[in-house]
Formats: sequence, C-alpha cells, structure tokens
Amino acid sequence: MKGTIVQFLVWSRKQRKGSVTLEFVILLPLFILLSLVAWQLFLSGMAVIDAHAAVRDAVRVASTTGDTDQAEEQGKNSFGQSGSYKLKRMEVKIVNDEAIAKAEVEIPILFMASKPITFETEEKAPALITYNFGSPIILGSGQLGLPVANPNLSSNFGVRDDPQTGERKMHNGIDIPGPIGTPIYAAGDGIVKYAGPSEGYGYLVIIDHGGGLETWYAHMYPYQVTVFTGQQVKRGQQIAAIGNNGKSTGPHLHFEVRSGGVPVDPLPFLSG
Repeated sequence: MKGTIVQFLVWSRKQRKGSVTLEFVILLPLFILLSLVAWQLFLSGMAVIDAHAAVRDAVRVASTTGDTDQAEEQGKNSFGQSGSYKLKRMEVKIVNDEAIAKAEVEIPILFMASKPITFETEEKAPALITYNFGSPIILGSGQLGLPVANPNLSSNFGVRDDPQTGERKMHNGIDIPGPIGTPIYAAGDGIVKYAGPSEGYGYLVIIDHGGGLETWYAHMYPYQVTVFTGQQVKRGQQIAAIGNNGKSTGPHLHFEVRSGGVPVDPLPFLSG
C-alpha cells in the first residue's frame, strides 16, 4: 500500500510539472487547519490559567482584608492584558463571612465567524474576622513583638470613616497614638527593605521578616529614623520615633503587617 501511494505521488509530480502538486493542494490546507486548532487550544489554556489566577488572588485579598474593591483590582491586575482574549467580568463579594470571587472570560474562535467561547470560574475562602477593639490593645499570640511600649489603639484595621475626608475607606493597619519622640521598635528580626519618604505615609520604614512577612512603620520625620535600607535589625531594636508626618491628624505610629504583599490585621501577629 505504501509503495502504491509513493508511486502515485511520483506520477503526480511528473504529470503536473509547473503547476501546484496534488500533495500541496491537500496538505497545505490541512496543515493550516491543524495549526489553527493547536493555537486555539493554546489560547484557551492561557485564558483559563489567567482566569484562575485572577480569582485566586482576588479571593485571597478579599478574605484577608475584607476590601472587595481592592480584591477586584488585584484580580484584574493578576489577569493581565491580552490582545487575544479578555476578562469580561470580575466580581468579588463577601457573603456570610465567606469571600467569593468570580471571573468570566471571552475567548475568540479563530477559524470561524461565531460568538466567542465564554469561560467562567469561581473561588471561595473564609473571610477573616477583623478586630474592633478599643484601647488598650488586646494582643494575639503571634510571632511579632510590640512596636511601641505599653501601646494604646486609636484606630483598628478594617473599613472606617477616613479622619480627613469622612469617606468610608479601608485602613490597612492600626494606629498607636503617643507623644512625638516616643520610641518605635522593630517588631521582629529582619532586613530593612525601605527607609525613606512615601506619599501619605510621611517617612516610612519597611522591614522584611522573611517568608513573605513584612511590617510597615509610618508617619515619622526623617530625623527620627535610625535605620537605613539594607540594614539588619533585631526584634526590640529602636528604629525610629513617633511623629506626625504625612497624612496624619495627630502624633501616632501607623503600623501595618503585610503577608505576601497583602495588608492583614496586625493584632493576631502581636505578642507581648
């Protein structure tokens, strides 16, 4: 059988000199069709991967911060930009202490004029309950020490009325009031990731504790900061002092804990 096919192709070449050969007429369209199918499968796979990444990151932010707007923005950023397929809908909500993220993606069909394929995915996670304690601070049993000795709490982590605008906004940390010059201590061993000015934060210090865990210290004046970027610090080492710099309505330390780049409630991380 194989020999017969080969003889036929040889005869075809001889009989069709100067014109398109039979195998070219048959194989070229087949090759193009298979290439389009392969590219369609690859495109669809990438769209599915991006959609899962979007809902994964969105639900993580929503479950740890309670901020659905920030979660949707994170989901859109994680999906990224593609000229071939698009994120049609990104929705994040918290229902009955459960964060729910949904994404809908449109994937075009490359080799026929028809409506795009629609892929939907959803992910859920328990929403962390934020603390609403007043002063003094009620401590958790976490790995970090107190950034200020004998601290009180003037503002909790979570959604609140912005003290300057009155709008409901997410507060990514806790506020510890105190006189200007009150010592601020590193909450744990680590390396200073940044020490310098930051809009809204005044002068900011960020300490990387490893494992994706960071602590942020804000509203200091430049002269109060005693550490520099790249410096190793120990838990309990003085790194700065309370100031009233940046977007601040009174002398206090704005203290944040970030896990994997996402602000989380600092209180469970703190221990005396």
